[in-house]
Amino acid sequence: MTSVERRKPHWLTRAIAALLLLYALLVIGWAVAHRFVGDGFWLLALVNAFAVYLFAPLPLAVLLIPLTRCRAAWPALLAVALLFVSLFGGEITPPPSVAHAGTGSPTLTVMTYNVLFANDDAAPIAATVAQAEPDLIAFQELSYLRAQALAQTLGERYPYRTPIIADRCYVQVAIWSRYPILEIEDVDPDVLCRVRSVVIDFDGTPVRVLNVHAWPYTGIDRESVERSFRWRHEQIDLISHMVAGRPEPLVLLGDLNSTPMSEVYEMISARYTDAFTEAGWGLGHTFPAESGRWHGVPYPDRLVRIDYVFHSAGWRAEEAWVAEWDGVSDHLPVVAKLRLIRFPSPQ
Repeated sequence: MTSVERRKPHWLTRAIAALLLLYALLVIGWAVAHRFVGDGFWLLALVNAFAVYLFAPLPLAVLLIPLTRCRAAWPALLAVALLFVSLFGGEITPPPSVAHAGTGSPTLTVMTYNVLFANDDAAPIAATVAQAEPDLIAFQELSYLRAQALAQTLGERYPYRTPIIADRCYVQVAIWSRYPILEIEDVDPDVLCRVRSVVIDFDGTPVRVLNVHAWPYTGIDRESVERSFRWRHEQIDLISHMVAGRPEPLVLLGDLNSTPMSEVYEMISARYTDAFTEAGWGLGHTFPAESGRWHGVPYPDRLVRIDYVFHSAGWRAEEAWVAEWDGVSDHLPVVAKLRLIRFPSPQ
């Protein structure tokens, strides 16, 4: 064996060790920036949206450690692994078994469902709803014509529905319920197509239900990213004021166009519980429903989680799951079974 041949593995080992340490440094650096900057810088905001994929190289990196003989790589990658567990461990581990509340504690099964504005076929939507059998549905991107068609097949099961504002909203959010709607709150006309708030009579208990379709990304350039993040923040501020001081148990559903590492998610989860994190299993990704190509670059299905069911402290999630794809929409619905464990005290 020549001296060059002996040096080549040594050089390669050093290169692999350097790459492993650089990878760990970048992930830990992202975590620090996310903690202190959040979505304040537009490029960081984009990275935050897909942060779970920063940990995709971790298994391969761990397998490469024995080849490097680099002692520093072990604690560096252990820190990355612990960071992953702290951020996503709740999603990838089975939910704890739930002890059911006593007699007189009812359950409400809810669904959030973005049906896609371009979809003009109501049959797959109706079939998906029928399979999940929710008590209440929060639709996003529902058009007047599609609502009319759905009412023919689902109207008997969901007789209580928020009105469709055909002259103002091409597509809009809507709430359909098996339980009577006691109140439909007036909403600022500027957000009427994207926010609906109602109070339902849930077996004698008034329950507030909020359906939100947050502003989407309109581009990946700096101006578009910053504008869409600003608009989403304003929406969350608006709904926070809408429900502030309200005594009813709350269920908040919708397409937030925000992943769990975003500031919008953190703003909501600081006050309410994510039903999927509480009672679901897996990453819960809901968008896009099928794979495709973006500017020629292929992307997989179920890339991110942006559809949610949140609830106030008066509830406990017993089950939460991503429903079957209807074959048409670009989102997968999310369903959660909530048990009312604390009733509001009489006023």
